[in-house]
Amino acid sequence: MEINFTGKNVLITGSSKGIGKAIALGFAQHGANILINYIGNEQEAEAVRAEAEKFGVKALTFHADVSNSQEVQAMHQFMDEHFGEIDILVNNAGFAQGSSITDLTDEQWDKMIKVHLYGCFYNCREAAKRMKERNTGKIINISSDIGSLGCEEFTHYSAAKGAINAFTKALARELAPSILVNAVAPSGTFTDILKEFGDNYVEEESAKYPLKRLAQPEEIAKSVLFLASNHADFYTGQILTPNGGVVMNG
Repeated sequence: MEINFTGKNVLITGSSKGIGKAIALGFAQHGANILINYIGNEQEAEAVRAEAEKFGVKALTFHADVSNSQEVQAMHQFMDEHFGEIDILVNNAGFAQGSSITDLTDEQWDKMIKVHLYGCFYNCREAAKRMKERNTGKIINISSDIGSLGCEEFTHYSAAKGAINAFTKALARELAPSILVNAVAPSGTFTDILKEFGDNYVEEESAKYPLKRLAQPEEIAKSVLFLASNHADFYTGQILTPNGGVVMNG
């Protein structure tokens, strides 16, 4: 199955490392111009840009906190100025944090919801304005298997990802038929975020899956690239779940 994004312009939030980096490089490998959004390490973002440019595409970086609507607006204006238009938006920015409900603070809850759900909303709002003018576009939101399963001591993360699933379905109905909106809900993926929880956590998580391992970022990126391609033109409002069998649908 051939995938070609030549001439397409893609914004990927949180794409300086992990799943976002794999998604960004996947698009670049298949010919897309990419805007790499980051909030942390500028050197990591620039390294992704340099690697993407080896594929002969245009790649730029932009520092923006997706939980800040003004910074998101500025990022999309930058996209307008330097790419001309946005064809595909991937809302990937996020973070993981564990806490029991009794220890969970207002600040922790608010930050989790702001980064994941508000960040998704702010970027979708800006992209939708532009895509509706051209009557075309694709939006892919990164959710999580935890959005369906729930997870102890990750109530705020579970709530944020579950809300993204519902938001995706509602927005897909609103923007159809010309703009397609879907989500990818991966299970545990071997990224720096997960490594922070330690080797024991990784081993315990792996044992929960029928495939007995975690995903690699590139495996999750393949689902995103599929949804963004013309092979998925009859998909909207769907939650694809590359999760090693931990959630079985159908």
